Amino acid sequence: MNKKILISLLSIILAACTVKPTQAPTASAPYMDAEEQSIYAAVLQKLYAASNYVIMDTTATGLMGTQDMSSTLDHVLLNMHNFAMETADSFRARNDAAYPLRSDMEIGAVYVLLTQNDKTQLFNQNQDGWQLFYEKYPDAPGITALSRVGFNHALDQALVYTGTQSQWLAGAGFYLLLKKVNGGWIIDQQVMTWIS
Repeated sequence: MNKKILISLLSIILAACTVKPTQAPTASAPYMDAEEQSIYAAVLQKLYAASNYVIMDTTATGLMGTQDMSSTLDHVLLNMHNFAMETADSFRARNDAAYPLRSDMEIGAVYVLLTQNDKTQLFNQNQDGWQLFYEKYPDAPGITALSRVGFNHALDQALVYTGTQSQWLAGAGFYLLLKKVNGGWIIDQQVMTWIS
């Protein structure tokens, strides 16, 4: 009898002492969503400072909707310093495909999500598509694309892509490395990957 009690007690103690490794929140966790939205807000405010935005409704990592980032990301990382490799790995994993952006994001400004079909209809008319665009969205800085955000494990470093096209030959795309300072996100470094 004593042997059974001793074994039971040891089992309970061992179970209580077992520590599970901590992990960064998954991509669908509410905390991660809030951090990603905070980064979008910081990036849009710093780069464009507009009162409203037209954002493509799916994520992209390159020129207005492209998703092929392998060589571009390698170039970007060669031109950045003090980044955690886990941040780049997270970025790659979270941008393995185009993902829909949420229509209820809190990014500190009014925004409209533009579908590829809406964009095609707007620019395939027998008129200047950009004129039609600015008639419909007069205060927008253009059409903006955003990637998903890659994070380090401590969630104090992040990597994101953003690009905005504002006319036929006016636009640029950037990879931005951000760091968390006093609870807010600031842009630490940026690398331009295209300009028109």
